[in-house]
Amino acid sequence: MSELSDRQRAAVELFEAAAQTAHDIVNKPADAIVQTGSGPSPTLLALANMITDLTGGLLLPRQQAIASAGAALALDVAYTAGVSFFDVTLDQPQCVLSFLNANVPAGYIWSFTVRLRQGTGANKVTFPANVHWPSKRPPVLAYEAGAADVLTFMSVDNHWLGVSDGSWFDVSVPA
Repeated sequence: MSELSDRQRAAVELFEAAAQTAHDIVNKPADAIVQTGSGPSPTLLALANMITDLTGGLLLPRQQAIASAGAALALDVAYTAGVSFFDVTLDQPQCVLSFLNANVPAGYIWSFTVRLRQGTGANKVTFPANVHWPSKRPPVLAYEAGAADVLTFMSVDNHWLGVSDGSWFDVSVPA
C-alpha cells in the first residue's frame, strides 16, 4: 500500500473535521456553539428551539397551569403565545372568564382547550358573551371538589365556538 500524498492527507483531515463538525451540530446541547470553517454555528437543538419560539410554539403547543382562578380570570389566548391548554383551578364560588388577545387573522382558525378543576367544589363560571354554545347555552359544570370539565374554544370570524369535551374527570389524573 502506498502512502498518502500531502494533498490526500489534507483532504482526509478536512473530511474528518467536517464529520466532527456535523456530529457536534447534531449532538451537542442547545446552549453550545459549534465552530465551523465559516464561523460559529448553533446546534440543531438550538435551531429547533428558535423555530419553535418564532412560530409561537405552534409546532409544540404549550400548557399553562393556573392554580387559583379567583373571582375573575383573563386568559391570554393569543395564537402567537402558543398556549393551547389552560389547566385552571376554580377556587371561588363565581369566576368571570374573559379572553385577552383573542383576535385571529382573517382566514385562520385558532383553538385552545381549558380544563376547569373544581378546587373547592360548586364553583360557577361566567363565560365571555361572544362564545356560542351548542343549544345556545353553556355547559353545566361538574360541582364536586376534585372533578373537572374539559372545554374547547375555537375562533371562527373572531367569534368563539365553545364545546364541552367532557365532564366529571378525576383531577388526580394528569392532563
